[in-house]
Amino acid sequence: MGKQKQKDRGYLTATEWRTEGGGFKDKSHLPFKRLPFHCCAITFTPFEDPACTADGTVYDITNIVPYVQKFKKHPVSGEPLQLKDIVQLHFHKNADNEYHDPILHKVFTESTHIVAIRTSGNVYAWEAVEELNIKPRFMQDLLTDQAFTRKDIIHIQDPMNLEGRNLSKFDHVKNDRQLVSAEDQAAHQADPVNSLKHVSEDTKRVMAKLNSADSATAFEEGGGGARAVAHRILAEAKAVASQKPHAEGPDPRLQPPEPASKDAVFKPGASTWNTDDPKQQHHAPGHGKKKKKKWQQGEPEEEASALVPAGPKKEVPKPYMSDARFVTSEFRTTGAASRSFTSTAVNVVTRNERQKVRVERNPANKGYMRLHTNLGDLNLELHCDLAPRTCENFFVLSEGGYYTNTIFHRSIKNFMIQGGDPTGTGTGGESIYGPTFKDELDSRLTHSARGVMSMANSGPATNGSQFFILYKSARHLDYKHSVFGKVVGGFDVLTAMERVSVDGDDRPEQEIKITGASVFVNPYKDMEEEERKKAEAERIKAEKEAGPPDIAEEGVGNWFSNPAGASNTTSTANGSGVGKYLSNLPKKSNAQLATESAPDIPAAPAVKKQKVKLTGYGNFDAW
Repeated sequence: MGKQKQKDRGYLTATEWRTEGGGFKDKSHLPFKRLPFHCCAITFTPFEDPACTADGTVYDITNIVPYVQKFKKHPVSGEPLQLKDIVQLHFHKNADNEYHDPILHKVFTESTHIVAIRTSGNVYAWEAVEELNIKPRFMQDLLTDQAFTRKDIIHIQDPMNLEGRNLSKFDHVKNDRQLVSAEDQAAHQADPVNSLKHVSEDTKRVMAKLNSADSATAFEEGGGGARAVAHRILAEAKAVASQKPHAEGPDPRLQPPEPASKDAVFKPGASTWNTDDPKQQHHAPGHGKKKKKKWQQGEPEEEASALVPAGPKKEVPKPYMSDARFVTSEFRTTGAASRSFTSTAVNVVTRNERQKVRVERNPANKGYMRLHTNLGDLNLELHCDLAPRTCENFFVLSEGGYYTNTIFHRSIKNFMIQGGDPTGTGTGGESIYGPTFKDELDSRLTHSARGVMSMANSGPATNGSQFFILYKSARHLDYKHSVFGKVVGGFDVLTAMERVSVDGDDRPEQEIKITGASVFVNPYKDMEEEERKKAEAERIKAEKEAGPPDIAEEGVGNWFSNPAGASNTTSTANGSGVGKYLSNLPKKSNAQLATESAPDIPAAPAVKKQKVKLTGYGNFDAW
C-alpha cells in the first residue's frame, strides 16, 4: 500500500481544529482591511490625480494638499510632513482602462510589486526597473531618460510587506482627523449636486448646463432631447401639410430619403461588407463595377473615380543582383532519371544531370540603418544572416526611395503599427522580386518583444513591401509572418507613434510619414565589393600565369627580315610614307633571303679522326 494522505485519518489534530474547525481563534492573526493601490489613503476612494509620499502611500492630490496644510502631519504615520515632500505620480492605462506597466504592459494587480521614480513620477512594475535599470546599471527613467539614484525608487505596493496598508493603523483613522467639519459635511451632503463626484464627462456637461440659457430654451420647447424635437418637427410638418392645398406639392421634410446603392461594396483589402460607409465604391478584388441603377445614372463619373486613390505608381527598384547568374549545384540533380523510372508518361532517361541554381548572396553579418519619420528617427537592426531575401527587399526599397513619403496607415495600441504601402490604403505595394515572394521563417526569429519588425502578408508566400513594428510581444504571429529586424534605438519615437489617436478603422488621425532612410552597414554591398576585388585579383593572376605575349604571333621583326611580307600587311600601294617604296620590292621567299644575306666564307678541309691503338687495360680516366 502506498502512503496515505494526512486527511485520511479518522481524527482532527489540535492545529486543524484551531484553524479550520471550531476552537479558539487568535485575533491578532486575522486578515486586516487592505487599502487597494488605486485608492486614496485619506478618502479610501479611487484617486483621479495621484500623488504619494516617500513611504509609498498614495493619495489624491486634492485631499493630501489640504490635509497637510491643515494638520502638518503624515496621514498614515502621524509624523511631520511638508508639501515639498509630496511627489506627483503618473500612472498609465491600457486600452481596457486598466493600470499597467508602460514598458512590460503588465496589468497591475494586488500581487504586483509597484514602484515609482521620484524624479519623473512615472510608475512601473518592479520587474521592469530591476531588469532594465538596476542590473545593467542604467539609472535613467525608461520613458523620460531622467537620471535617478537607488534612493529615488519609491515602493508603492510590495506584496511581501503589507503592514503599511493596514487601514486600522492609519493615524487619521485612529485620531479621527477630518478635513471638513461635521456641520459642513452635512450641508455638503444635503445638496444632491455635490454627491455626483465620480461621474462621466457627459453627466458633468449636463449638470453644468442646468442653469444656463440653453436649458431654459429647451424647457420652453418641451424638452425630451433630440428625439422629442424630431417628433415635434414631424408633427408640425404634418399639421402644415394638412392645411395647404395639394397643388403646392408635398412638404420636403416628409419625403423619404433617396434609396442607397444595392451594390455589394467592400472595405479595401477586406472581404466583409462595408457597413461603416456604404457610399464608398471599394469593390472586392476581382469584382467589376456593376451597372448603375436609375437613381445613380445622374451621378458624374468623377465622383466615383475620386474615391479610388490616384497618383503615379512608384517604380520598384531592382535587386542588387539584377543579372541572374546560374551555377551547377553540387548537391541537387534534375531528377529526370527518377521521373522516367516511376512514370510511363516521361521519356526514358538513364542519367541524372546536375541542376542549375541561381547564385544568391547570403551575408553572415547584420545590417544597420536608420528610418526617418516626421515624429523622429528609428534605429534598426536587420537580420541579414537569418532572412537574407527579406532584408535585401527592405534595404533596396529603402535606399531606392520606395518608402519615402509613405504613411503608416494602420496603428493598433498595444499591438503594432503597419506601413510600407505607397498607396496608403493597405492593399498596395510590391517587392523587388515581383509582386510577392516567399516567407523566411526561422525558430530564432519570433515576435517576442517590443520593436520587432516583420512582414505583413495575406497568407503564405504573399510578402510584398508592407511591414509592421510591434508595440508589444505577439507570439501568435510566430511562423506566420517573416521577422527580419528589430528597433534598437528611438523607442521614444515608437511610444509617440503608439500615442497617436486613431479612427474606427485603426487609421492614425495624425499623419505618421516616412521621410527617408540612412544606411550604416549594408552586408550586400560589402559582399558585392568583395566579389569585385576577388574577380580583379583572379584576372591579374591569370595574366601573370599566361606570361608575356609571343613575339612570332605579334609579327615583331618582319620589317627587317621580310620587308616584302611586312609591306603586304602594313602598307598600301598608294601610301605616303616609307611603305610606298617597300611595296614595290619583288617578293622573295625566306630561303632566298637567307642565301642572299649570308656572306661567302671558304669551307675548311675535313679533318680525319685517327684511330688509337689500345694496349692492355689502359687507364681509367674515362670512368
